[in-house]
Amino acid sequence: MKKWRKALVYRSKDRADWDKAKELLQQAGVECFALAGEEPPVPGCGAKIDPRKFMNPNPVPTTLYTIDVAVEDREKAEAVLAGRVLPVRSYGYGV
Repeated sequence: MKKWRKALVYRSKDRADWDKAKELLQQAGVECFALAGEEPPVPGCGAKIDPRKFMNPNPVPTTLYTIDVAVEDREKAEAVLAGRVLPVRSYGYGV
């Protein structure tokens, strides 16, 4: 049966750590959904212009790497990732 409800177990701006986390979960047999996406700018007047990229020769990286697992597999995934990759809370994001 397909597991539809997902839980966030990993969120970071570090690509190498994200790849490591995906590999660890695959080795443990935990099915995961990994996504690399842009962090949206704050909405408002001129929201389509991201100030981090506008006229900046060295823009701040805004790619956010996340990994979701089925709610039933959350505890197993957190146990697999504990101490091996950067914790979610180190970037200020709640779980």
